[in-house]
Amino acid sequence: MEIRRFVVNSIQANCYVLSESMDKGARAVVVDPGDTALDEIFSYIDAHGFQVIANWNTHAHYDHVVGVDLLRNRYHCPAYLHPEDQPVWDEVPNSYHAWTGQETGPLNPPDIPYREGDVVQLGEEAFRIWHTPGHSPGGVCLVGKDVAFTGDTIFKSTIGRTDLAHGDAAAMEQSLVRILDWPDELVLYPGHGDCSTLAREREHNRFLRIVARGGV
Repeated sequence: MEIRRFVVNSIQANCYVLSESMDKGARAVVVDPGDTALDEIFSYIDAHGFQVIANWNTHAHYDHVVGVDLLRNRYHCPAYLHPEDQPVWDEVPNSYHAWTGQETGPLNPPDIPYREGDVVQLGEEAFRIWHTPGHSPGGVCLVGKDVAFTGDTIFKSTIGRTDLAHGDAAAMEQSLVRILDWPDELVLYPGHGDCSTLAREREHNRFLRIVARGGV
């Protein structure tokens, strides 16, 4: 599997294109298309002739999903979302305006819900859905054999904010406790910033260290 990261929008969110290979016609998935300008991503996909089969969303904050309809309209791929983030999805036009001062219309509904324990697939690569609320009610991590897409749950050296609307610090703490069960070698691809590994985060992420000690 090939992973290409694109940094999008004014908040510097990560959008990922996963492809089975770099071969022309390979199947691909887009994770978190969080911008209204996706030309660089579209050019990359089209240059390789990828067949986009799905849009997997880690959560519904505007900086991760505002481009979903642009992606769907171009490639006719279904958008996935945990149902508990539907209220956040519905607020995208208001939150986009509040943070950017720009206008955007409402998003069409997600096509397919995914929940804790579901498995989504790209070729031979399978990703299990871990429901990790805290940053948002329906935040998820997509956990594969070697890599995980963690959205705004955990970043390199820090975690997602819980002081925004729909945030929940207690839920985030429980999500981090569960993340401690992941293997150390798992490579983490977060919603913002550089990738990391769980081994590194155990050592350097003070939030993980706190929950590992049993809480604050």
